[in-house]
Amino acid sequence: MKAPFAASVLIPFYTIAAAQFLLPTTNFPIVLQGGGSCCDDRSFDRTGCDSHTEPGTGWSCFRRFWVGEQSSAGHSRPQLARRLNLPLLVLYGLGVTVGAGIYVLIGEIGHAAGVFSPYAFLLAALLIAPTTYSFAKLVVRFPVSAGEARYVEEGYRQKWLAIVIGLLVASAGIVSSATISVGSIGYVQEFIAIPSPLLVTLIIVVFTGLAILGIQASAIAAAVLTLIEVGGLLLIIGGGFVSDTPAIWAGMKAPFATFEFHAIGLVSASAVLAFYAFIGFEDMVNVAEEVKEPEKIFPPAIAITLLVTVVLYFLVSTISISLVGQEELGKAGAPISLIAERTGLISPDLLSGIGVLAALNGILIQIIMASRVLYGLSRQAEMPQFLAYVHPRTHTPVTATVIVAAVTLVLALAFPLARLAETTSQITFVVFTLVNGALIAITLREAGWKLAQVPSFQIIAIPAFGAVGAVGLMLVSLV
Repeated sequence: MKAPFAASVLIPFYTIAAAQFLLPTTNFPIVLQGGGSCCDDRSFDRTGCDSHTEPGTGWSCFRRFWVGEQSSAGHSRPQLARRLNLPLLVLYGLGVTVGAGIYVLIGEIGHAAGVFSPYAFLLAALLIAPTTYSFAKLVVRFPVSAGEARYVEEGYRQKWLAIVIGLLVASAGIVSSATISVGSIGYVQEFIAIPSPLLVTLIIVVFTGLAILGIQASAIAAAVLTLIEVGGLLLIIGGGFVSDTPAIWAGMKAPFATFEFHAIGLVSASAVLAFYAFIGFEDMVNVAEEVKEPEKIFPPAIAITLLVTVVLYFLVSTISISLVGQEELGKAGAPISLIAERTGLISPDLLSGIGVLAALNGILIQIIMASRVLYGLSRQAEMPQFLAYVHPRTHTPVTATVIVAAVTLVLALAFPLARLAETTSQITFVVFTLVNGALIAITLREAGWKLAQVPSFQIIAIPAFGAVGAVGLMLVSLV
């Protein structure tokens, strides 16, 4: 059922993309915005018509009209605004990873892995670290929206594959947003008695409106919510150690005291779900066109995001399994609140409130990311013109944002949390594998396909480990 579900997410996007290549090439005149007509399709590229072609008709003419490229006579469209600095970018990345990983999935991971759950997080972090290296290298080279699609196109020189990857990334963001929407219900319903379908609808509509207001307003809102999220986790960590330090240390040592061979499979399988908790750093590259000096800011931003996330996950997971236990975590609708209650020092209501903000922050960030991917694909001449529409006042891709929100709502109302999380991870495994391979291909091509000419062996070895890790987790998830 997993493959059909993932495919269903992509149906509307693949239909649009297929139109790019399957529509008939019959000649007919098209007048571009601003006047003038197109050239013949002798050598279509993204810069416009060949100056030596005769004006007239053809496929490239229709294609440029369809994707909204500008002729020399056309008018420039509003662009995304560069408003994000290093702190905002780090908080943007932390907002989606921390919110989804701990406040929503800590209960399911703890129930699945028991005392091994902290080490499932560590394994997932070790497997994802090489991929963060690849993304940091590639975003410096290509700081554009729909970054993964661009990386794959540059690496494999296959436009169709770039389109597929772009659609997969957008789909992962949409599914992830739906996952967090479903996961947030338990926290919100502790404060407001609203039926789940209505609550999910209200959440998505409100945060779609915020995403449309502008990247700076959205990023500042996300930053404030992220600081509150991290503060809540620090309260859990501090409260856990103060309330029962011996139990926490015992929880860290328990896996080694009870280790058996089957534990390797248990940790590996749990790492698939824990891997989802780290999904988010790659979202950062899709706001590259809204970041000041992306070449300087992105490498440290990605590294800081991963480091802070893994430390928080390990400590909170250890405290949760030590103070609450495996079975209770699996049954808890708001697991962080239950952990807070067991410390005896922190108000469960306070942590429930922070859990609401954490989950909602993840929804906002994923909607932003997925809309930027569709916008970027449109700008790269892979998707229709209307997806690249940027509002002249807010400088946000309004149409793409609304479409992302609509699909998110359908998924959130139709599918359970665990299925959504698994599907997001599986999509991301494919994307990570191909992005790692793209960095290897680009590096070898620049070295004339001679390994001895590669400036540093690590630029080949690290993404190779990343690709192997992603493939391994994908295979485990399918067993």
